Amino acid sequence: MSDHEKVTELRKLMPSTEASIYLNAGSNGPVPAEVDAAMRAVHDQELQTGRATEHAMDDVEERANELRGVFAGVLATDLDLVAIGHSTTESVLRPILGMEWRAGDRIITFDEEYPAIRGSLAALASRTGVVIQTLSLCSAAGEPLSDDEIVASVLPLLSAPTKLLLLSRVSWISGRVLPVAPLLAAARAAGITTVLDGAQGVGALRDDIDALNPDLLAFPSQKWLLGVEGLAGIRLSREALAAETFRPIIGGYMAFDGQPLNGVGTFRSDARRYQVSGFSRPSLAGAARAAGWLSMQVGLPWATDRAQRLAAEFHAAVRDLPGVQMLAPAGGHATIVSLRVAGWKPEQLVEELTRRAFAITRRVPSLPPLDGRPGSAAALRTSWGFWNTEAEVARIAELIALFAAHTPETLPKRPTIEILHG
Repeated sequence: MSDHEKVTELRKLMPSTEASIYLNAGSNGPVPAEVDAAMRAVHDQELQTGRATEHAMDDVEERANELRGVFAGVLATDLDLVAIGHSTTESVLRPILGMEWRAGDRIITFDEEYPAIRGSLAALASRTGVVIQTLSLCSAAGEPLSDDEIVASVLPLLSAPTKLLLLSRVSWISGRVLPVAPLLAAARAAGITTVLDGAQGVGALRDDIDALNPDLLAFPSQKWLLGVEGLAGIRLSREALAAETFRPIIGGYMAFDGQPLNGVGTFRSDARRYQVSGFSRPSLAGAARAAGWLSMQVGLPWATDRAQRLAAEFHAAVRDLPGVQMLAPAGGHATIVSLRVAGWKPEQLVEELTRRAFAITRRVPSLPPLDGRPGSAAALRTSWGFWNTEAEVARIAELIALFAAHTPETLPKRPTIEILHG
């Protein structure tokens, strides 16, 4: 089967990809029909026979373990290192809050890390006296740093009092792929704990997670794994698990080895010690079906390779247009391509792409100045998936060229459709 034939068939199984040019999996991926069917089946069972039987919680645990297994398969890692959580942000922060912090300890992170994580780190700093050192991914001139420059900005800081390096695999703003391999290796050699935010990486890149081996990796179900909001995956390094680097600060009933009826309780020895409670059975079923379908029926290597190729084709088609500024260099992005067009606000670009192509994109925010470096303006973000077509790449590139050649005021108006009655 050719790529064209395969994509045509897959799009039929993902109805929203035929209803629009779907370019926002960086927020929420398109829902496969199989996922909807799996969730409906459990919903219907709960509706018809109830959800409070004696063994309902056993079923929750079985479904949670099924999802752990699917996530372990996606990562090609060991099951005992994998747990599930409710979001990437929660799954990053709860373990960090379980570390032993002293005033003066330092956390290294970047300005394009997700705002909820940055804000929570600031709250930790105000409460404990730890120091948050935030590095920029751009130069003083506002240009993206090279991989070597990013690594060079971090290496001198990988010594006391630095205790934690927290970074994203892929920036949610610029789509920039960070050079995590040398940074994680250097931090590990220095005895510094590492946390990797995989929100825009897992399901979008082919990474050897066991080789990268961050102390903690967190990633969502609903983005590139096409699953369900409110669920996320956690992968611990074996070293962090054995050393209890992250001490659980709260545990759901699945986190304990037997129920703590004596008021003490013993946390499990594997990654499940970091699981809380409140998992919906339909959601667990949907998330497992989504990642399983992607892995086994679509083919994850094929999906990631195709998505990256389409993103690269789009980047190449628009990067040399007058007035267009790319947020990540050629070859420095994965499936997200972010850009600015001179004279246009990103929300105007989002609106015009919706009007003219039924395209689903989004605006990403501006960043304030940092350590003498200028702030960055807001931008348009496009997220390319295996379900997109070469024709869609050409259409969006054509529209960006049109916008770049005009201002919002001089842009030719779309022809109006007159509906005649009777």
